[in-house]
Amino acid sequence: MKNDQQLTSQGSSRRRLLTGWRERGNDTPGQQAPVLPLSAVARPPQALPEALFSALCDGCGNCVGSCPYGLLSLEQGKAALSIDFTECDSCLKCTAACQTGALRDRMPCDTLLRPQISPSCLGRQNSCRMCTINCPQQALAFHLTDSGVRQLHCDDELCNGCGLCKLSCFHGHIALLPSGEKSLPERL
Repeated sequence: MKNDQQLTSQGSSRRRLLTGWRERGNDTPGQQAPVLPLSAVARPPQALPEALFSALCDGCGNCVGSCPYGLLSLEQGKAALSIDFTECDSCLKCTAACQTGALRDRMPCDTLLRPQISPSCLGRQNSCRMCTINCPQQALAFHLTDSGVRQLHCDDELCNGCGLCKLSCFHGHIALLPSGEKSLPERL
């Protein structure tokens, strides 16, 4: 394969993906390759919306040191939340330690992390319900889709992104993904 014309469109696409040659664009002249969104970083429970949080958080690390469970770290100079070994119980010690105002006590106590299950989840076969049983907010339930597949449903109004569902899954079929952006309450 000495030139790109010998590659199939699928092979060419894979090559661009693997080598990072985004400037090569689509096969259509004059069009640029679509810009892929960067993955969002999970923030502490009472963080301001991302633009304000990024402007106010100076990376001092006070919130990191105040988290009794070690869930916070500094990533690219800003506080980031990672739920791997224990859930966030919303103790709000991070908010109390924040001196810059990037974390505010009037913000909703929600990490915006939401569960995503893998296709091999045992709950889809109706043989496991540990995530739904252990959810302290009772925000999770399995429902049958029109095609007859059991799918995990998360009620965004009830869920606060604590992460206990992920930790309850003994088989590791749940991932927590950031799901959107916070909005400011009427009175901050």
